[in-house]
Amino acid sequence: MAKTNLCQSCGMPLKGANDFGTEKDGTPSEKFCHHCYQNGEWVEKDVSFDEFYAHSLKRFQDSDMNKIEKFFLNKMYTKKFLKKLERWS
Repeated sequence: MAKTNLCQSCGMPLKGANDFGTEKDGTPSEKFCHHCYQNGEWVEKDVSFDEFYAHSLKRFQDSDMNKIEKFFLNKMYTKKFLKKLERWS
């Protein structure tokens, strides 16, 4: 099974071309999603870790994931998980 790339800011799976954020020159970011990173900058520059965690968790919970996916999301999407990502480590 191939390893799934995750946004190194929020942990969103990066599956398709539309999932990736962009660098200043318009090329796709290799590490960050479009929710977190656009035009080479953070979308939410001055957000605290706790604010970012709460906002991201709500965005995932409000998404079109099915109930089983949301169940597992609530189990694995912890502050401990997020702190392991490049932006927050």
